[in-house]
Amino acid sequence: MSETLTATGPLLRFAARRDRVKLSIWVLGLAAFVPYMMTAYKTIFATPEDLAPIVGLIANPSLTLFTGPGYGVDVAPTELTHQIIFASVYWLYLLLFTALMNILLVSRHTRLEEQTGRAEIVRASVVGRYAPLTSTLVLALIANVAVGGLIAGALIAYDSDPSSSLLLGAATGALGLVFAGVTTVTSQLSAFSSAGSGLAGAVLAASWVIRGVGDMAAGPGEHGTWVSWLSPLAWAQQTRVFHDDRWWPVGLLLATAAILIAVGFMLSARRDVGAGILQPRRGKATAPAWLRGPLTLAWRLQRTQSFWWAFGLTLASFMYGSFTGAMVDAFAELPDIFQQLMGGAEVALSGYLTLTVTMFRIMLAIFAVIAWQKVAAEEVGGRAEPVLATGVRPAAWMAGQFLVIAVVVAAIGLVAAVISGLFAGSVDGDYSLVGDAVAGAAAGLPSVLMVLALAAALHALAPRLVVFAWIPVVAGALIELFGEVMQIPDWARQVSPFEHTPAMPAEEFTLLPVVGQTVVAAALLAFGLWRFSHRDIPGH
Repeated sequence: MSETLTATGPLLRFAARRDRVKLSIWVLGLAAFVPYMMTAYKTIFATPEDLAPIVGLIANPSLTLFTGPGYGVDVAPTELTHQIIFASVYWLYLLLFTALMNILLVSRHTRLEEQTGRAEIVRASVVGRYAPLTSTLVLALIANVAVGGLIAGALIAYDSDPSSSLLLGAATGALGLVFAGVTTVTSQLSAFSSAGSGLAGAVLAASWVIRGVGDMAAGPGEHGTWVSWLSPLAWAQQTRVFHDDRWWPVGLLLATAAILIAVGFMLSARRDVGAGILQPRRGKATAPAWLRGPLTLAWRLQRTQSFWWAFGLTLASFMYGSFTGAMVDAFAELPDIFQQLMGGAEVALSGYLTLTVTMFRIMLAIFAVIAWQKVAAEEVGGRAEPVLATGVRPAAWMAGQFLVIAVVVAAIGLVAAVISGLFAGSVDGDYSLVGDAVAGAAAGLPSVLMVLALAAALHALAPRLVVFAWIPVVAGALIELFGEVMQIPDWARQVSPFEHTPAMPAEEFTLLPVVGQTVVAAALLAFGLWRFSHRDIPGH
């Protein structure tokens, strides 16, 4: 057995060194979520009585899908605490991102290494068969322990109960290990990293949906059903932190992680390096007739993730729209800072619709950057070079990619706006809000195209620079959604690409910012097309 683990230590140090920046950002970012939320809570909700409107929103079955069973919220208003609200509302998102960190970490250091051929070079040395996978899982264990420990420490620093804080941190880390185990299994099934991480992501999405359906079916005053227990996300929430601490669900999470990891090791021993348990189907001998130009090739590249993003955002628009009425009903009781975020008490309905349109605008900007990272990966992976070696000009290739992504962004934004507007109109029968929502989505399109054009311009300089397109997206999301809470000064808010977009339908349309954003997007795209046509391919 010891021979199969030979060189685990050196591989662990090598993986930690390669991920020292990326993993540190993940760990510290997840840990920073706690002090940020606790500070915001104490600023907005100064007294326990101020938390009462949040409890009213949690009681809405539609919102249960986005929060959880809500243990402890049914106490007297004077007994409510910021910790109970944090665990009942926002802990779920901390769990989701912890799971995502583990999915990306394990996929990156296992299947992606084999797909790129680096694993074969490493294994040509004196390396045990299980050493690469073992080193990856040890790194995941260290990352999850760090996340859990930092979260618990942050909660204790905000005068939280130490036992409950440690339980919440332990449950978060254990949930992360479960999805490290899930990805260990899915990475053995397919020969491609995107398929392995996609399957793990599908398990995470299914876990979220199952937990949500189970919690919604419980009804008012109840805390989940047997359906909820089919999801590991529910196991973490069933620890009942800050209310009635239960440690045994953490043991269930750890046992599940151990079983999944054991299955992953067993499957890894049954396949060759670079291969998957499931054999890929043979492709067609010739391309279809429509796949003859750079534009259709760009669509072929983007269509799968475009469909999934369209499905996800359409589903999200139904979900956000379903509790439009509940938000409007509770609007008068919300703190002033929330009312300001939605445009003021006199425009509650249109204000909530504006907030929804803004959130979808940010999501579409995230999609745009992810989609262009896939374009850059085509060049880095050597797949763009054979195409450009034909009669396809570099500028036409890049323009085709830009056009396809831009059309997808516009189409998804239109559908989400129509659905959101229909739900808003159903509240008081004013279906003119559908047109207002569509107008708001259209007014925000240039800001998303500006982000997409920035990614294209950075790619034109060098593919590795596309990652910097995340800076305005992340900054813009924080400023637009939390700028009031964080009290960000006006001059700093100008960093956001969405700051100058008309906040429709709560505000009137103004042409100048839209024209300005369109001009900036066009200039960035023009620069990108020119620069890409005048550099070598690939541009490492």
